[in-house]
Amino acid sequence: MEGKISVIVLAHGDEKGITRCVDRILNQNYENYELIVVSTQKNSELEEKANNTDLMTLYIKDVDKLEDLRAYALNKADGDRVLFVEPNDFLIDEKSITILNEAYTQKNADLLLNSFMTFKDGKFYFIGGEDEHILGNAFLFRQIENVEFRKLGGSLIKKSLFDEIDNDDLVKSDQVLLNLVSKKAKNIIFSYQNKYVYDEVAGNKLPELDKGKESGLYFSDAFKVVEQNKKNGYTNKIPEKISIALCTDENLVKHIGTLLYSVDENTSSFVDAYIIYDNLSEKSLKKLTALNDIFSTVKVQMVRVPDKQQEKINKISLENNGLPVTSCYRFILADLLPSLDRIIYLDIDTLVLGDLTELWRINLEGNFIGATKDALPYSNMNASQRFIFEKEMYFNSGVLLIDLNLFRECKISNKLIDFAINTVSYCRYGDQDILNYYFSGTLKLLDVIWNCGREFMDGIEDKIKIVHFYGLEKPWNNIVYSFYVRENIINMEHIYKLYQYRFLQKSKNVEDNKVTIVVKLDTFKYSKTLESALLQSYCNIEVKVIDVSQDDRVKAKVRKLQLYYPNLKYYEVTLSDDFSRVMNFIIKNSSEHIFFVKSPYILLSKTISDLMEIILENQADIALVEYRIYNLSKFMYYVVEKDNQLEDISGQRKLNSLNGCLIKKEIFDVVGALNFEDNESLTATILEKADKVMVKHSDYLIKVFD
Repeated sequence: MEGKISVIVLAHGDEKGITRCVDRILNQNYENYELIVVSTQKNSELEEKANNTDLMTLYIKDVDKLEDLRAYALNKADGDRVLFVEPNDFLIDEKSITILNEAYTQKNADLLLNSFMTFKDGKFYFIGGEDEHILGNAFLFRQIENVEFRKLGGSLIKKSLFDEIDNDDLVKSDQVLLNLVSKKAKNIIFSYQNKYVYDEVAGNKLPELDKGKESGLYFSDAFKVVEQNKKNGYTNKIPEKISIALCTDENLVKHIGTLLYSVDENTSSFVDAYIIYDNLSEKSLKKLTALNDIFSTVKVQMVRVPDKQQEKINKISLENNGLPVTSCYRFILADLLPSLDRIIYLDIDTLVLGDLTELWRINLEGNFIGATKDALPYSNMNASQRFIFEKEMYFNSGVLLIDLNLFRECKISNKLIDFAINTVSYCRYGDQDILNYYFSGTLKLLDVIWNCGREFMDGIEDKIKIVHFYGLEKPWNNIVYSFYVRENIINMEHIYKLYQYRFLQKSKNVEDNKVTIVVKLDTFKYSKTLESALLQSYCNIEVKVIDVSQDDRVKAKVRKLQLYYPNLKYYEVTLSDDFSRVMNFIIKNSSEHIFFVKSPYILLSKTISDLMEIILENQADIALVEYRIYNLSKFMYYVVEKDNQLEDISGQRKLNSLNGCLIKKEIFDVVGALNFEDNESLTATILEKADKVMVKHSDYLIKVFD
C-alpha cells in the first residue's frame, strides 16, 4: 500500500484561487491521501466541499499569522509525509501527487522540493532538468539562489522531520522552517517534474530572502559556539612567542624568504614560522631550512601534511577557481600544529611592514578567527557573498588570526573539509568563500592595516602593517597595466623589491649571470620605463639610468627610487656631453650581460628572466624581443603577426636598434669603443661579432603612447 500523504493548505479563507486549489487536490488519482485545510475565516464553499467528501477536513482557527496555522495542521495530519500547497497555487493535473511521490520514493528522499511551473499572461513557464540530490551543507546556497527553497508550497516532506523541531520553530517563516528541516533530512531531492504551479496572476508574491539576524540562517553551527563563548567569557591563551603559518607548493618557495625577512626586520618578538607543504623537492626543502642561518628572530620549521589528510583535502575540487590545493591547508592548521594555542596565517604574497606582536596580542573575544574586510565590491558579489556581507562582513582570507584551541575543541578541521567538499562548487573564490560561509557570525573584524590591498591604501600608506598583493599581479609578475596604476600601489611594489634585494644580499642567494639594464630616459612623462626595469622578476640585476631629458623631475624620480634600489645608478647627459663616451663608460663597467631599453618602452616583469633563459639554453650571444604598441587612452594592443615564437635570426638581418636586446658583454669587449650616434654602424658592428642571435616574438616590450 502506498504511504499516506497529508496535503495541507493554509489560508485566510478569501484567497481568489482557493477553490481551484482544493478542486485540483481532490481530483488526484493517488489513493492514499488526506486534505487538511486550515483557515482563519469561514468559507461556505469550502465547508460544502468538506461535507461532501471524506478526503477533506476543514478547520477554522482565529490567529494573526498563517504560520500559527501550520503547527496546528501538522498536529492534525495523519500521513507519514506532508505535501504543502498554497491556496492560490495548484497542482497541474490529476497525476501530480502520484508522480511527486514516485520521485520521492525512487530517490529514497525525506525532503522533496519542486521546480515551480509559473502561470502568468495565460501561459505556463517552466524549466526542465534532471532531479538533483542536494547535500545538506549546500541547502542554504540553494535557498539564497532559488525561491523554491524558501517556500513550503510544493514540498513533500517526511512527517517525522517536524517532530524533531521545537514548537517555537514550527511557527517561524517558511524559509527558516525549511532550513531547519534540511538539517534533519538525510536525503534532499530537488525535482524538475513541474507538477506544482505558482500562479502569478492570483496575486501571489514569491518570498524574498530573509537576510536578517533574526532569520537564524547560517552555513554552519560555528556561530552557536561563539555565542556561548561570549556568555561564558571564554578567552584564548596568548603565548609570548609568536607563531605564523605559511602554506606553499614548489611555485611559491622562492618568495618565502622575502616575506620572512620582512617579519624578521619588523617584529620585536621571537617568531616560529611553520611552513606547511605536501610535496617539495629536496632543493626547495634545503633552501627553506637554510633560512634559519639568516634570520635572527624567526625560526623556520617545516611541517608536511600527512598522507591521510592530503587525500581528504584532494577531494576538494578547486578546478573552477584555479586555486592550488595548498590554499586549503589553513583549514587543518589546528591538527597539524597540536601544541599551539593560536596562529597568524599569512598568504605568501604578503609583506610585513609592522610589528606582528600587535596583531598577535589582539583578543579574539571568543571568535574562531580574526580577519579584515575584503575589497570585493558589493556589485560584483554573487548572491551568497552578498548574504554574508549583509549578515556581518565578507572578509579576505589572506591574513588570519586563528584560535587553534577552539578549532580543536570543536573538531573544526574535519567539519570544514567536509563542508568544503560538499559546497566548493558554490564558492567562486575557493578557500576564501568556504571560510566566509562556514565562519559567518564568528568573526573578529580586524583593522584593514593588517591586510591592506590596493583598494584600501589611499590615505593610510604610512600606517599599513601588512600589505597584500592579491590578485593576478604580483611584485614578481606584473602586466603592462600595473605601471599605470596609482602611485601608492607602485610604491608598495618598490618596497617589496627593497626587502627582496636585502634578503638576497643577506642570504647570498642570487642567480649567476648578472644583468645590467641600461635605461635611457628622454622625458619625464614616460619615466615608468625605469620602474618597469626595476620591477623585473629576475633578481640579479643592476640598473643604470642615462638621463638625457634635461628635466629635473627625472633626477628627482631616480633619487627617490634609489631609496629602494641600492643597485640603481644615475648618469645625467647634458647637451654639451658626449653621449657615446658616457655609454661606452657604462658598458665597460657593466656585468656579464647588458640589456638596453629606452622611453617610452616598458618591460613586462618576466622579460629579463626569459631572455636570460634563451641565451643560456641556446648558447646565444644576443636575445631580443619585438615590441608591441599599447594605447593608454584606448586600453588596447596592436599585436604582431607572430606570437610567443622563438626564432634564430643569426646572419639574417640587421638590428634596427639595441632597444630590447640582451647582449653578452664580451661582444662589447671585443669591438671596443662604439659610436652611439651612428645607429646603423653600431648595430652592424655588434652583429658582426655575434655568432648566434635569437628573437622572441611576444609582448615582452611595449611601446606606450597616449
